[in-house]
Amino acid sequence: MIAALHAVGRTIPLAFITNQGADTVSVVDLSTNAVAQTVRVEKDPAGVAVDWRRRLVFVTNSTAGTLTSFDADSLKTNTSRPAGNGPLGLTVDARRGRVYVAEWHGDAVAAYDAVTLAPRGRYKTGRAPSGIAISPDGRLLLVANRDDDEVQVIDTTSSLTLARISVGKAPFGVTISLDGQRAFCANVQSHDISVLDLVGMRVLATLPVGHMPYAIAHDIQREHLFVTNQEDGTVSVVDLEENAVLKTLTVGDYPEGIDISQGLRRVYVANWFSNSVTVIDADTLEVAGEIATGDGSRAFGRFILE
Repeated sequence: MIAALHAVGRTIPLAFITNQGADTVSVVDLSTNAVAQTVRVEKDPAGVAVDWRRRLVFVTNSTAGTLTSFDADSLKTNTSRPAGNGPLGLTVDARRGRVYVAEWHGDAVAAYDAVTLAPRGRYKTGRAPSGIAISPDGRLLLVANRDDDEVQVIDTTSSLTLARISVGKAPFGVTISLDGQRAFCANVQSHDISVLDLVGMRVLATLPVGHMPYAIAHDIQREHLFVTNQEDGTVSVVDLEENAVLKTLTVGDYPEGIDISQGLRRVYVANWFSNSVTVIDADTLEVAGEIATGDGSRAFGRFILE
């Protein structure tokens, strides 16, 4: 169904939700808010990222220690390969055709070719690298080193570390603004987020949110951040103009991954313990629905393709 509609020129907005307990990815049709198909992957999938240019989906399988890619339209697996010790966070540079994978137990980030998954480089990081993000031009790679309480900034062209920015306790999810000027980091154990200036390589603000913030989505239209708070079962909406929490929304149990569709004006939250995705209206800041997915929905990364 998905491939057929895309073939006649109708691009369907899709979300790819990793289900760690089921070893699957739920493919959610965002035009209907329903799971259209389910893709089986390897053991304990957690991280996910999409390549909008090649319409590819990448998944890290933490226990299997592998990186898997599949076609977003046919849903056929392209390839799978070993991806270091404890692969978790990942990000895609669609313009240059690179996939970057953080090795949780390997204290490194590895780069792979987006099509073949052939190795294309390796970067030494701090301890327990978790979330990673790439700047729009592909030059800056940001790594949240959880056990060092820092965000490391790597120049992918020179492989040099440009900065190590001290943030809150146990940073995890990290997001870069579309203009590449700022980044946002969720600090799990200090229950706050850090707003970073990527020009001056410094912290602009530290903002308290809910208990155990995990990941962040940035709404560029309204300058809001949506932050998942794991143990509260909530999402904090942060107003970046006021540097304060504007609203707190109750979602599913133990929310983790989060992403935003700027076109649909919807935010999607993966709830690990509820096996679901909560839908939030980005304009009214109200919960707009819930989608049943699979066992242990985590979706750590940018999982929307539109």
